[in-house]
Amino acid sequence: MGRRQSKNTLNNRKINMTPPESRNTTPARSEKPKREDEEEMDLKNYLRKMTETFKEETRKSLKEIEGKTSKKLHEMEEKTNQKIQEVNKSLKESKESQEKITKQVKEALKTVQGMKAEIDTIKKTENEVMLERERLDK
Repeated sequence: MGRRQSKNTLNNRKINMTPPESRNTTPARSEKPKREDEEEMDLKNYLRKMTETFKEETRKSLKEIEGKTSKKLHEMEEKTNQKIQEVNKSLKESKESQEKITKQVKEALKTVQGMKAEIDTIKKTENEVMLERERLDK
């Protein structure tokens, strides 16, 4: 009997030691890979949605940044054009002022030249008068 009990024990061990793949699978176990595939697909879909959402938010953000940048650039262009107009106006005024001053200087030079001529005429006349006096005194 000891021998039979040993055989039964060995047979029992052999049955218990069979790998899970060779055992009869139950329907619950056949659904497990489907569930894993479904979960994997759900995760992939979730990741796709997250990626699409991220892309969309990034596009919106970039459009907003582009709009703000464009607005700032336009404002800066307007300010620059305004400053250029102010500088041009100032240059025009300076040029007009310079022309006015140049005209006044030319007029002053004419006056000075006229006075010089008068002085020269007066000196000549004085010299002639002095010469005439000296001649008369002699």
